[in-house]
Amino acid sequence: MKRILKYMFFIVMTAVMAAGCAEWVTPERVITQHPDEQSPILKDDAYWQALREYKQKGDHKIAFGWYGSWTATGASYQSRLVSAPDSMDIISIWSQWHSLTPEQIADKEYVQKVKGTKVTFTTFLDNIPAEFRAGETPTEEEIAVFAKAWACDSINKYNYDGMDIDYEPGYGASGPLVGNPCPELFNVLIRELGKYLGPKSGTGKLLMIDGVPYAVRGEMAEYFDYGIVQAYASSGYTDLQNRFNNAYNNGWKPEQYIFAENFESYWQNGGVTHTTREGESVNSLLGMARFNPTQGFCAGFGAYHMEYEYANSSKPYKYMREAIQDVNPAGGSLVVSLTSTSLDSYSFIIEDDGSLSGSMDAEITLNFARPVPSDLELAVTLDNSLVDAYNEANGTEYMAVDPGNVTLNPVVATQGSILSEPSAVGFNAEGLDEGQYLLPVVVSLPENDIYVSSEPLVKYILVTVGRFNIVADATSLSGVKIEPAAGWTITCYQGTNDSGANGVWNLDSDEQKARMFDGLLDENCWYASSASYSWGYGGNFIVELDAVYDISGFRWHIYYQDCDPQITDVRYSTDGNNWTSLTSGRSFVPSYDDNYWKIFQFSKTVSAKYIRVYVGNLTGYTSMNEIEFNTPSN
Repeated sequence: MKRILKYMFFIVMTAVMAAGCAEWVTPERVITQHPDEQSPILKDDAYWQALREYKQKGDHKIAFGWYGSWTATGASYQSRLVSAPDSMDIISIWSQWHSLTPEQIADKEYVQKVKGTKVTFTTFLDNIPAEFRAGETPTEEEIAVFAKAWACDSINKYNYDGMDIDYEPGYGASGPLVGNPCPELFNVLIRELGKYLGPKSGTGKLLMIDGVPYAVRGEMAEYFDYGIVQAYASSGYTDLQNRFNNAYNNGWKPEQYIFAENFESYWQNGGVTHTTREGESVNSLLGMARFNPTQGFCAGFGAYHMEYEYANSSKPYKYMREAIQDVNPAGGSLVVSLTSTSLDSYSFIIEDDGSLSGSMDAEITLNFARPVPSDLELAVTLDNSLVDAYNEANGTEYMAVDPGNVTLNPVVATQGSILSEPSAVGFNAEGLDEGQYLLPVVVSLPENDIYVSSEPLVKYILVTVGRFNIVADATSLSGVKIEPAAGWTITCYQGTNDSGANGVWNLDSDEQKARMFDGLLDENCWYASSASYSWGYGGNFIVELDAVYDISGFRWHIYYQDCDPQITDVRYSTDGNNWTSLTSGRSFVPSYDDNYWKIFQFSKTVSAKYIRVYVGNLTGYTSMNEIEFNTPSN
């Protein structure tokens, strides 16, 4: 993994060094001695026996780490494997692994025999060492001799639990054994190593590969216990899912894959900000620990240079410990979470004849931190007591609905699964008044059982019942124009966001924004395109007026170009926080007049200070150089 870092680092530093030199200083770390003495847990023989049995059982997320600077001497325990969290499953030596001192032998033996931690070593195998070959390219016979010498003789001599091959084609590695896909000579090496290590050997010794494990393909992946991916600075679950999809297509299984973060760079914060599948922002080590690909249960998580985190001032190995406890909680508890905690929204439209259109296909799915030990059925209820608390916390004014309008089903999970079956939530809008209804749907865990959750399992669903209050085919506005006043402004955002990048050009300064209300149909316009960094995935804008007005409609003038995108919603508000939809979720394409004005004629007059327009995906451009609002004529 060091090679990948060096490869990227070289590209950046070449440019930097051309401009001049800078002094690079490693931050001084706070050293905490004897972390075991800080533990409130009584570590007697029963504790150690239970710990070893937990690791032998193997029905949990594997905690892995590469350990550097291992000497087992000196004042700081950072040089000792014994300082690592007790629940580490595998530690791989990322420093000299042979010619061990008595201190190293004793240190390693303690964590292996007492803690039950497997200790392996990491090595590059771009080629076998020169002493095992006559020329640059080894023969199959030479590979066989080398494999026995290292995977059998050396591992037995130093009592290691296996080997990790750092394999990095495409990141500066070169040699007769390197390639993606790996060359046949590397497959020969794998088969020879597989006689002594890995699941095919029957020895119980581990064979692992890191860097680019998916370069090993098809049946050759079956020779490895684990493939460890250097998913450094991973921003979210989509990154991890995409990485695993590639491996899965090349023969790797979820239970073989471990994702690792770079603690040489990110030990102080547990990684970078990472978005989980459930939408939560966590540190990336924790995100990797919680992650399971859609194909099944992921093997585990880990860190490069895990020993750096020993220096955490609040607690040695703070983030590694938290990740372990999160997915493998003490006492054998099984953590349960919702696969999505975002607010799902659905709409029912009251048509002109009084009939209803719309539907709701909401579902609740649970994620389990490890496979459930037996079939499970959990009750699902509607808890209207949570509506007021939600409104108070979010500044909303949603209404509760009669439970008779909601159809619920239990959540079911089968033995061995890590995801429950989707549980459908149905809704009947018949007889309901116009408004927005909040459904707090609660999943209850059984009492006095192994199942736990870090927070209540509540899925909020928002249902809007209303009318389509836009005259979609209107080509003119009724009423009279509201003359712009000081303080009118417009703000754009990408997608449905309400913060972050605006995705448009020429709408950054107050001066540019004011030009949207100056009455001039000139070249001063903002525009967006179908590029992904613009409004390719849609966009929205908010117009803020200086006061609350009675508004009967508005029009938006196109200057640059327009690809006729769908308008997915038009909302209004008096305070900028509580919004009411004029479309009730129905998309439409507005009509134009003869002078390139897009017309938004309301079916009813509304009182608003804010108007928000949501635009669907762009296939070309859209633009605006003026927007006008009308009020009813007296």
